Amino acid sequence: MSSDKYLRVWLQLAKSSKSIEQEMETRFHQRFKQSMSRFDVLSQLYRYSPEGLPMGKVAEQLLASRGNITRLVDRMVNEHLIERSASPLDRRVIQIRITDKGLQLFEDMAQAHADWSHELLGDLTPLEIDQLLHLLKRANSAFKVATEPE
Repeated sequence: MSSDKYLRVWLQLAKSSKSIEQEMETRFHQRFKQSMSRFDVLSQLYRYSPEGLPMGKVAEQLLASRGNITRLVDRMVNEHLIERSASPLDRRVIQIRITDKGLQLFEDMAQAHADWSHELLGDLTPLEIDQLLHLLKRANSAFKVATEPE
């Protein structure tokens, strides 16, 4: 296959990803006054509720810099969406947890996110969604193999 086709696939993936992410970001701001980054933090903490996660682990999973995640967490703590404390296992490690207020916000945002995903991709048939999901997983696997250190 020509390199041109691979480039066209990459361009379509980038364009689709950017368009969908921008639309979701806009909708989160309009409806919840929240960002995708905040939704991502709440999502990570929701998965590990009630024990929470070390702040460094959240930063790793979100691919955010420690400085950015620290400022984001500070603001979310001030809004009572999350709480932080020293880890019971290692007092040097800061653990963050979702609060009841954060949990309710996350559940509302997650439902809206699911509804918006269906709305935005609703022109695709169930079979096309399955095919797209399969191909994207294959593309992610191929990318991982191509970028693994030897």
